[in-house]
Formats: sequence, structure tokens, C-alpha cells
Amino acid sequence: MPAPHWPLRTVLAVLAAPAAAIGLAIAIARWAPLDDALDRLYAGMLIGVLAQLLLLGGSLLPGTRAALPMRRAVAVTHAWAGMIVGLVLFVVCLTGVFAVLKQEVRYWEMPSERKALVPRLDLDALLHAGRARFGNAASLTIQLPDGLRRHAIVAPAGGGPAAGPSPLLLRADDASPMPAPHGGATDLLVTLHNTLHAGFPGRVVVSLFGFALAFMVVGGVANHPRQASGLLRLRIGADTRTLALDAHKLLGLWLSPLLLLIAVTGIFSGVGALATVNLAPHAFPNDPRQALQALMDNAAFPALGQPAAMHGLNALVDRHRQAHPRFQVESIAIRHWGDAQAYATLRGHGAGQLSTGVFERFHYRLRDGALLRHDSAAQRGPWTQAFIAIQPLHFAQYSGSASRWLHAAGGLAAALLAASGTWLWLRRRATPQRPLAWPRRATQGVCLGLTLSCCVLLAVTSLTPDTLPARPALQVWAFWGSWLAAAAGFAWPGHGSRRATAALRLAGLLLWLAALASLARQVGRPLAAELPALAFDLLLILAGALSWRLARFSFRHPS
Repeated sequence: MPAPHWPLRTVLAVLAAPAAAIGLAIAIARWAPLDDALDRLYAGMLIGVLAQLLLLGGSLLPGTRAALPMRRAVAVTHAWAGMIVGLVLFVVCLTGVFAVLKQEVRYWEMPSERKALVPRLDLDALLHAGRARFGNAASLTIQLPDGLRRHAIVAPAGGGPAAGPSPLLLRADDASPMPAPHGGATDLLVTLHNTLHAGFPGRVVVSLFGFALAFMVVGGVANHPRQASGLLRLRIGADTRTLALDAHKLLGLWLSPLLLLIAVTGIFSGVGALATVNLAPHAFPNDPRQALQALMDNAAFPALGQPAAMHGLNALVDRHRQAHPRFQVESIAIRHWGDAQAYATLRGHGAGQLSTGVFERFHYRLRDGALLRHDSAAQRGPWTQAFIAIQPLHFAQYSGSASRWLHAAGGLAAALLAASGTWLWLRRRATPQRPLAWPRRATQGVCLGLTLSCCVLLAVTSLTPDTLPARPALQVWAFWGSWLAAAAGFAWPGHGSRRATAALRLAGLLLWLAALASLARQVGRPLAAELPALAFDLLLILAGALSWRLARFSFRHPS
């Protein structure tokens, strides 16, 4: 049988496909018959990404009939591509679980922030406390309690912590100040998912792995036999390879729609910003800076310099909620307080709306409560609406906690697929003459090392109070130090299977320790405030039991 045309396919996938997709995106952004330049820009971006995905799949076609059947070509490409990108995909997908469950993880991490839900906020009291804290500032931003963040945050409008005083944390029930907690576990893992701790270049690299995940999912589904006997097959009593293969096929097939959604929307986390900057000169040839201005479309009403009595925020928001009962207010920005042209911008989103508070805004004049302007993604072109919908789709911000847990399950499944696929590739190709020792050790160091370091991080987080100033530094050292130590341990020559068993057992014990320490801290506290943390503790206990079960299986079936 003649050799497949892998060099040609590699050139098509790595060079020709991106070049063609970029050229198509530029052509659409410049010449598409759309009146809205911003809509042309995002039409070019979205169609270009879709073309890139199709061209990646099409790179399998050259020479296929002459070399080997299409199904075999898909299987070989799927296996080799998984081996090349599998370890990075595991890191991105496993930390993506924490990114999606950011609210739950932070609520568990910061016991001092756990409060019961307050049925009604006193917004005027929050405003008064903020103005007193920031020297009667005329412009403030009030972030209302949202989801599992049960407190309000007040800061000068338009300024971050680096630009002035730190934001003020206020209790939702009485607007009294709260001490700032200490902790960085959530941000550490979320940043690893978003940028690999490499800034914007890392963000672009992570988004490119969305192409890889989509390509792997489609290839796996296309290669699945899809016979009735194999759709739900999971032979638990079989050997390690058979069980891993069944689990790999089962997860990949049944979760493929969710995994494709996560992969395709994840592409735009970095590529979206990069494409906006690079396509702006083609969509806005006179002034590329207009692209960002058109996207944000921030309203600004200048002050008149005439003092006036202000409308109360409580009455203003109550009237807004009566007029728009499905709109959830997330933040309020006050501008020019005390001026006749003072106004408040209410940001948020509607129930089930695929948008964010960045684009959903109501501007009210504070002198009389009149609506000055309403901004919404629904007022944009269809391609711009599609781009705006990407973030809430990727981070499961469209259906409350149910969608977050669903996406977390998808992220965990993607991590398991990456790890099991890499392990199966190594298991199949290892021989007594070529044991592939270093690839095995690298796989264990990345997959088991990251898993163990996450467990160490959770245990350290649970054992240290959030009033400890050194806690963030301790978390960083614990996470990176344990991962480095685990990787070094797996790299040392010896029995890798025994070390894998020990790592899984240790991970299970650490998860149980984290859960027990958290439960001990919750004794005597109100159940209403601790219920979300209890749910996370239960998850840790179940994860620890699963890790211990895998350790027993690994001990009985060493490989």
C-alpha cells in the first residue's frame, strides 16, 4: 500500500488552511454587502473561523483513495493529532472546569464572604457609603450581589485598583464595610486556563487549541463505529486498555455536541480580540480605532454644571424592574452626581439572553428618572450579535448554575479524553524494544502532576483562613511546587505505574482532607449561607472516592 501523503496534508493543515481562511476573512470584512462596518468585521471573523475548521477537515482528502480508506485516514490523523496536542488540551480543559465554576470555587475558598441571600438591597445606603469612602466622588460604580457573590462592591467609576483607592466591599444587608479576604486559588487556576500565565500571547495560544479540540471531536465521532452494541458499552471488569478505550469512545460520542460548543466558542477567546484588531483596518479603513468604539458604543452625557436634586436609586431601580421584570441588574454606574445631567447606567442581562452587562445597558437621568437611552445586543447586526453571544456560551452564563455544572462536566470529560487518548496512543505503540519511557513520564508528569497539584492547592486553601495575608503566596508555592515535584518524581527512572497509584491515592486523601477541613469550619454557621459550600464539599468527597478507586484499579492492573 503506498504511503499516505502526510507532508502534503500537514502543509495544507498548518499553512494553506489558515492562509485561505485569513484571506477570506479580510475579503468579507472589506467587501461584504453589509451596511454596518462592524457587522462586516465579525462576519469575516466568524466565516473565516468556520472556513478554517472545514479546511482542517479537508486536509485529510488529498491522496486518501490512493493511500488508504477515509476511515483509516481519520483514525490515524485523530490518534497522531491527539498525541501532539493532548497534554496541553488536558491542562486547558481541566483548569476550564474551575473557570466555569469560578463562583462556586471562590465561594468555597472565601468563608468570610459567605452570607445568606438578602431579599432587598438598600442602594441608597450603598451609594452613601461609597461617596463617604471616596471623598464624595461624583462618579461611582456599584456592583450588586450576583449569584454566589453575596456582597456589593463600590469603586470610583472608570478607575481600577491601580488608579486609586481599592474597591470597597459592603455587606448587602446593612451596607457596612467588609474586610478584604485573602486568597488566590480561583484566579490562579482561571488564569492558567485563559492564558497559561503568559498574557495575551498565551490567550491566543489557548484559543488556537479550540481548533484542535473541535478537530479531535469531529474526527473521533466520524471514526466511531456507532453500532448499537457499542453506543453504551463500558466493560468495567476488563483490562485497563479496554476500559480506557470504552470510556474514551463513550464520552467522546455522547458529549460531542457540548464539546464542540466549548471548542468553537473557545476559539474566539483570543482569536476574537486578535482578529478584531487585524480586521479593523479593512472594515474601517479611515480610522481602525472606530471598530472598538463601535463595539462598545459607550454613551456619554456631559455635565451641565447646574446643581439639581437627585432621584433615589432605590426608587429608580424599583421602577426599572417593574418596566423590565426579566432584566437582572448587575451593576449601576453613577455619573456627575448632583448635576442636572447626572445619570445612572444600569448594566445586566435578560433571562436566557446570550449577552453580557457590557452590552445591555439602560441610562436614566437621576434628576427625574427619565430614560435617556437603551443599549442592547439585539440592536446590533446579526454577525455582531453572534460574536457577543460567544462569551456567555463558552463560560455557561446563560442558564444559571445548571449550565455551569453542565459545562464543568464537559470540561472534565474533555480532560479525560485528552489524557486517555494520549495514554492509549502510548500503550499501543510501546514495545519491549521501544518502551517510550520518556513520553510516558511526560504524560504522567503533566496529567497526574496537574491533578495532584490541584488537590494540594485545594487542601492548602481549605486549611488556611482567608484572613491570612500570606495565603495567596502560600497557594502559589503549593500549586507550582507540588506540580514540579510530581513531574520530577515521574521523570525519575523506575516503576511509573506504582507512582501513578501513589499519586492517585494521595490526590484522593488531599481531596478528603480539603472537604473535612471545610466542613469543620462550617459547624455552627447558618445553613442558608453554607449550603453552596456544602455542595462543593460533597463534590470533593466524591472526587476523592473516584481517585481512590482509580488508584485501586491501577494497582490491580499495572501498565
